[in-house]
Amino acid sequence: MWKWNSITSTSSYRKEKLLEFFRSYDTTQDILTFLRLVVAIWICSHKEEYEQRVPDLSEHYSLKDWCFEHVTPSREYTDHVMMTALAEALEVPLRVEQLNGGPAHDIYTGPGPGVPLVSVTLLYTGIHYDVLYPRAAPAESSSQQNSQ
Repeated sequence: MWKWNSITSTSSYRKEKLLEFFRSYDTTQDILTFLRLVVAIWICSHKEEYEQRVPDLSEHYSLKDWCFEHVTPSREYTDHVMMTALAEALEVPLRVEQLNGGPAHDIYTGPGPGVPLVSVTLLYTGIHYDVLYPRAAPAESSSQQNSQ
């Protein structure tokens, strides 16, 4: 019995440390910086596909220049082009809900048969994206409340 309690307390400790890690501003910024680099690399690696999606490119303002100016800096708003690149690079299906009630649409639908269902839903406010979390079923939420 002692061994089981030890494993349970270790799991709780690890969970708390993981949550503490992700609550840190520095850690969050590091993760966002990494994701921005993933997007920039994906866009520049798929130049033919993304050049047509980015307006105002010319021989003096390349896709690489656009990525350095709009994708990699922190605290820059993310647009649909960048969210598409992130979804495609990570192979994570996204659904975007419009705050103003516009139609929802999938950003990444997969490479073919067996396309996964949308696993992350984002709310687009007209300026930026926020993650929407699914609401727990009434039975689940009441049992969670009772156990806390």
